[in-house]
Amino acid sequence: MTVQRFLDRARAVGATPGGRRALHLAQGVLFAAVVFLLIAQLSRAGWSEVFSSLPETPWFYLIFALRYFLQPLSEIPAYGLVWRTPLWRHWTAFIRKRVYNFAVMGYSGEAFFALWARRTLGLSDRVVLSGVKDNTLLSAFVSNIVTAATIAALYVFSDLDREVSTMPGGWLLFALAFLSAAGLAIAGVIFRRKLISAAPAVMRRIITLNGARIALALFLQAMLYASVLPEAPLSAWMTFIALQLVVSRLPFLPNKDIVFLTAALTLVPEVGAPEAVVAGMLLAEAGMSQLFNIALFAATAHHAVRRPGPREISRDGAKSVDSSSL
Repeated sequence: MTVQRFLDRARAVGATPGGRRALHLAQGVLFAAVVFLLIAQLSRAGWSEVFSSLPETPWFYLIFALRYFLQPLSEIPAYGLVWRTPLWRHWTAFIRKRVYNFAVMGYSGEAFFALWARRTLGLSDRVVLSGVKDNTLLSAFVSNIVTAATIAALYVFSDLDREVSTMPGGWLLFALAFLSAAGLAIAGVIFRRKLISAAPAVMRRIITLNGARIALALFLQAMLYASVLPEAPLSAWMTFIALQLVVSRLPFLPNKDIVFLTAALTLVPEVGAPEAVVAGMLLAEAGMSQLFNIALFAATAHHAVRRPGPREISRDGAKSVDSSSL
């Protein structure tokens, strides 16, 4: 059986009601296991000590907010390039896209966004899907390069072997992440003309935007941790950042913020700071993520309301019917 036939069969199975139920069940079991492990790890650190060690510096919360909004706001000019239309007035749709991807499941944001763009912007299905595909692939291309480079740099210049060994299955996770990220980045270079529809100049600008966004996000992530524990070595925070990159590249994970928190708690002894302080900082980060996700999902609920787009109004003014909504 060829790879393509295997993928086609997997998609066919996943499209069936039974396949969807199995996927949702697997995600539910995985999320329950992650939450159980999270509770066990926080109990080991001591719940009272953890909550009493939540960050007090306002810089932590300011930097967190800047980092949270960085990705959706950076996507606005990127999609504006491929669709050749100004999108800043639609910035709340990009916020909702982020919430779907991080709080629900990886790439569910792209599904919502494609439906939203089709019914709101008056673009053809081909243009919408091509734009979402190009931006997703180019963003993944840059993220894969950064992920592979970060893991390689930590392996060469720091004691990544010792640090990751404290995480159950850590070496396997990081090795697979490096190999897949490097392999996908190389494949992206080789097959870029077949995969990407955007013009070369547009492609270069989108890659530049994503590169700048990721570089700034990594800087803000390091500053976030340093604002609470400035005495901790930078190499410790880089390991946490590498772990977050690894988790962000895993597809179809339910609630990546909780998955990262659970995995990161296993690295706490490597920071060289009180366990409760580091756990409190990570818990605050995850808690803020959940609060932002819930609040912004509710604040952007108007995007789930069915409204006809420019292409859905006939010449006599009658509205066409389309049941798609997220």
